[in-house]
Amino acid sequence: MNSKKILIIVVSIFSFLVLIFGTSYAYFIYNKDIGEVSVETGNIAINFSDSNNMTITNLLPMTDSYGKINGTYIDFTVDGTVDTDRIYYEVYIVPKNTTTMSTDNINNYIKTYLTDQNDVVIKGVKLYKDLRDSTKSNGKIIYQTIIEPNNNGTVKNESKDFRLRLWLKDDYPTTSSEVFNFNIYLYAINVDENFELPPDGTGLVRKAITAKINAQTNACNPIWVDDNGTANDESDDVTYFSGTNDCVDMNYVWYSGKLWRITAIYPDGSMKMVTENNITSIAFNGSGNARFYTDANTTSFMYQWLNEDFYSTLYNASEFIDATKLWNATNSNATSYTAISTKLLETNMLSANVGLLNSYEYYNAYRNANESTNYLNISYDWWLLNPYKLSNGNVWIVNNDGYGENGLDTRNAYGVRPSIYLKSEVEFVGSGTASNPYKILGDKGVGRINDLLNTRISGEYVKLKNGNDEQLYRIIGIENNKTKIISMDYADNISTHKFATNDNIWGSGTTTNSGTWYMYLNDTYYNGLVNTYGNLFDNGIYYLGIVFNNYKSSVCHNPPVGQSANIWECNKTNQTGTFNVGLPRFGEMFATRLSYDSTNSISMWLINGGTNSSVWAIHYIGNGTWVASSNEYIARPTLHLKSTVKILSGSGTENDPYVVGL
Repeated sequence: MNSKKILIIVVSIFSFLVLIFGTSYAYFIYNKDIGEVSVETGNIAINFSDSNNMTITNLLPMTDSYGKINGTYIDFTVDGTVDTDRIYYEVYIVPKNTTTMSTDNINNYIKTYLTDQNDVVIKGVKLYKDLRDSTKSNGKIIYQTIIEPNNNGTVKNESKDFRLRLWLKDDYPTTSSEVFNFNIYLYAINVDENFELPPDGTGLVRKAITAKINAQTNACNPIWVDDNGTANDESDDVTYFSGTNDCVDMNYVWYSGKLWRITAIYPDGSMKMVTENNITSIAFNGSGNARFYTDANTTSFMYQWLNEDFYSTLYNASEFIDATKLWNATNSNATSYTAISTKLLETNMLSANVGLLNSYEYYNAYRNANESTNYLNISYDWWLLNPYKLSNGNVWIVNNDGYGENGLDTRNAYGVRPSIYLKSEVEFVGSGTASNPYKILGDKGVGRINDLLNTRISGEYVKLKNGNDEQLYRIIGIENNKTKIISMDYADNISTHKFATNDNIWGSGTTTNSGTWYMYLNDTYYNGLVNTYGNLFDNGIYYLGIVFNNYKSSVCHNPPVGQSANIWECNKTNQTGTFNVGLPRFGEMFATRLSYDSTNSISMWLINGGTNSSVWAIHYIGNGTWVASSNEYIARPTLHLKSTVKILSGSGTENDPYVVGL
């Protein structure tokens, strides 16, 4: 086979014009040609439908849900005839030189959505910048595939129809006249049997895995493939990542302001991920109930936190998370940590957007290492999904030594590392290493200069200075248009203060609270920030409810649709207070210890009481308990930035945090 004998470019022109007037509406026009080219082994052509003239006036920028149905579209078909050769082709779009819209606006405000002509999704909603670069030009690929010849040598005819919708993103800011004008092209070439489709979604990950393994010069083997299960076993033919971080520096993902690790790739191309660190520390459930959930009215505290509080922080989650996948929460009666190597039965398979790893999945992370050195061991206690014994209401955890530990009471508070399934069609850029993790195409883009900080997402990083000390903070969330942040360092050079001198309520008895964290943080610490940044900060509302083990009792929630109100506690006693500086509440995002430090083996205060005479604290290995307020522990302060605070520079990652100002 001569791989050089065919090089085809089919130029089929589609011009798309966007004019934005002072009243901020758009006017769309298009032109089209029909192009076809014959090649030695057959032919490939684009044919545009005459049924749609795409002339729409007074079209405002759209939300994605509206644009999927009402976005301006063009129908076209790619026809191919293949004899004996494989043909790779891609359909791509290229801006014309008549375009006046800025590159930045094209990248960040033009949306594409590709379906067939029955509106079955081929490629979900993508910003222009998130489309892959085309092979032949500075354009962007909207579709790519390989046409395989028939095995019997007969001619193969293949036809695929497309509907490309385009619209302006709903927050498009420009009111002056701009033009975006582009062509649609087809590029095709014959390829031999060794040619692989350019990396797309899981293909990129698989290619990276293969390259890493082939490059190994030692005995390190970072994956293990489970292919010994029964026909209906969820774990059949699963590629698990297994080994130490030295081996497994290929499965890092940065998504929605959080760093994740891919733990498994499934035969259909979907993937499971878990956060790199604990996101919070909470109780799994009430007394004696070790189930993730049984029905809509008997969900665990853990299920609620993962699928409501945490899920709400994930950007574009419905586009990326495969909600059809089931979670194996079958109990494991293993009598020791070594026995979790037994594959779980499938007697308790549950649906959820967000879950946890189970004991068998964790075992596979150290199958090629050992319990204490495997890449998922973070030297903290954290919950697994499945029970040990349902009869005594205990659930498996991973302890701070990296061992699976059974018989843990669900009322205890341990670390939480959320897990999700990614859809098989999710696309990545990056190399998957710790220094250059994969990034999901379609994730929220990096904040730009002069963007308001309160448009960003939970988990991104912000850099501030307190006097001469440069300090790193992380966004907890947005409250009343203010950006709530938490310090990534312990305050006051990791010195210790009491929570209070008289009781367990933050800020009470302030005139007599000398030596408490409240006085230090709202006086010395806060004044140091204000002296540097002026009026960047605002006070914020803090929820001070007493929490026994249900994290929701520290803040009032409305019950979700289908759930009974009686399972949603809301203790309004001492419910709120307004302060300049506070502490994280029980169950809040990032309300847990920082990276393990054996030299600092004391607890960290939270802001909520555990009883009428005690306060919650998180131990240095990640488990929570309540203690007397007169103890001297460390603290991670939280603050609120004004709604007018803007991004001055940075990309919001730990290594390149946002620098902010007014």
